[in-house]
Amino acid sequence: MIQLQEAVVQTHTQSDGYQTHYRLWGKPNGEDAIILLHGGISHSAWQAPLAEGVVARTDLSFIAVDRRGSGLNSVDRGHLPSKEREIEDMVSLIRSLQGSYTRIHLAGWCFGAQVAAIVASVLEAEGILTSFMMIAPGFAFQERYGDVLRLTKHAMFEVIREFDLKPEPAHAFMPVPLQPTDFTDNAEWHEFVVNDDLRLWKVTESTYKVWAELADWSHLALSEISTLPVLAVFGNKERLVDNDAVKQLVQERVKSPVIRMETLETGHAVQFDEPEKLAEIVTSFVASVK
Repeated sequence: MIQLQEAVVQTHTQSDGYQTHYRLWGKPNGEDAIILLHGGISHSAWQAPLAEGVVARTDLSFIAVDRRGSGLNSVDRGHLPSKEREIEDMVSLIRSLQGSYTRIHLAGWCFGAQVAAIVASVLEAEGILTSFMMIAPGFAFQERYGDVLRLTKHAMFEVIREFDLKPEPAHAFMPVPLQPTDFTDNAEWHEFVVNDDLRLWKVTESTYKVWAELADWSHLALSEISTLPVLAVFGNKERLVDNDAVKQLVQERVKSPVIRMETLETGHAVQFDEPEKLAEIVTSFVASVK
């Protein structure tokens, strides 16, 4: 059975009073910190294998954030009210940590990479960030998953219209068509995902809408990243992301003078399959941009 190392849980109060939780591995202040945003159905604990590998080999601190409606954030689970709120949450949290670390390196895994790209485009001009990293970035889906996602959304919207349903705005009832095998081939991690009580299998109608809006926004945001060194790590056994399309998008849009791309023998959950190799890539990249 998978055993994850415990992290220190911290909170940040947003402008609307919402309590955003995040996990900290390493020191609460220091020279360098990586702040990582998780994907759609996951949460901060899914980044524990990478965090453990990073702090074991360096003095880096590692912060994995539970985005609104996810993980340890118990209020309105599975609900995102707006794209602006999602970005404001992350910008506010990072600004609050500015005084604790000399250099902040923003990262995102899966859909979290799209959110992080928007945040990076906002914060780059403020000089808060030192680098930007994307792990299995979900800017483009493979045809199989894209079709399943569209059909799932279409079926649920049809049910809502046919029966004239009026679900509560913050009630999560729409399924997300992801399975443990979409992330990794490792049976132990399959068991972890299945038994993970903090994962999201259902979200609100608003969340589906916000996800689509953030996806569109993130493509534009990539074009606004011009000075931050950029790292992108891909798994070559992907079942969700179209790696070739994402690589092309990054090369065409990101104007940074430093763009490093790496590929590992993994599935979508790179941090599950090769945490040590991923930690080595991440820490070497951070060391190179100090």
